[in-house]
Amino acid sequence: MRAMSKLRAIAQLLRLPNLFTAVADPLAGWFIAGQSVPLWPALGASACLYASGIVFNDCFDYAADCRDRPERPLPHGDLSRAFAWALAAVLMLGGLALAPNVKALALAGLILLYNGVRKWPWTLGLCRAFNMTLGMNVVVQWPPMILGAYVIILSFIARREEAQPKVRPLVKWLLIGIIVLDAALVAATGNWAGAAIVLSLLVPAALLGRILAMT
Repeated sequence: MRAMSKLRAIAQLLRLPNLFTAVADPLAGWFIAGQSVPLWPALGASACLYASGIVFNDCFDYAADCRDRPERPLPHGDLSRAFAWALAAVLMLGGLALAPNVKALALAGLILLYNGVRKWPWTLGLCRAFNMTLGMNVVVQWPPMILGAYVIILSFIARREEAQPKVRPLVKWLLIGIIVLDAALVAATGNWAGAAIVLSLLVPAALLGRILAMT
């Protein structure tokens, strides 16, 4: 029972449902740019780097979370801060090792900038844009730009969560909506089969989102 509680706490720390929104980005980029990079390394790098950013976020925001989000795994005492710092570092290094191109270095730098320096919405938008380009050899510029703009808007809305908890369900659905947007961007290139594959990630994201928090 204790082991299951620990696993659930780790899943919560990683925001497990969100990982499907993360891998949707390079998957969409892979279809848009002609499937020109190794797919599984791109998806693995995306998942690891996104998860590292989520864990780093909770590490850096520990004091604020103790005040505003005491239910999260670190303030609640379900996991130690030392474990979280180590996990974040291992995930980032794993993501860089898996990455099929050097864009992962820029993404890792942006993740550290966002979490460790200042949480500018534009930084989060750039993180998502670079995440999509992990699936691209030659970058098609307009899809990452649209995705980045969407996430910047989402970030401004999410900032209201602490003052207005009723905003949280909207933020959750906007996060899941990233998968829909990625699928739409693939469909805009005429690749309907690819769009359907990206859209299928809605199923695990929505199901896990019913039992695990996404914010």
